[in-house]
Amino acid sequence: MKSEERLKKDIGLILRALRETKSQQEEIAINQTDIAEYAGISVRYYNKLENGLSMPTIEVLMKIAEAYKIPLSELCKRIEEC
Repeated sequence: MKSEERLKKDIGLILRALRETKSQQEEIAINQTDIAEYAGISVRYYNKLENGLSMPTIEVLMKIAEAYKIPLSELCKRIEEC
């Protein structure tokens, strides 16, 4: 089992990768503000998540998964495999 610090860092890496991938797929810049607004969280909080400085709740992960249009199970799988 991962330590909390490692898990936060892995979540951050996955969230950043998802945002960058989505930007490339849609050929438009998608920034932290876009995702935070869609997920209904503050930009500051999303920034902390992407930088591995905060641990999201399951509700927040659900909102972020929805923002990226992927199932929560897929987001969790990516985090686990990181």
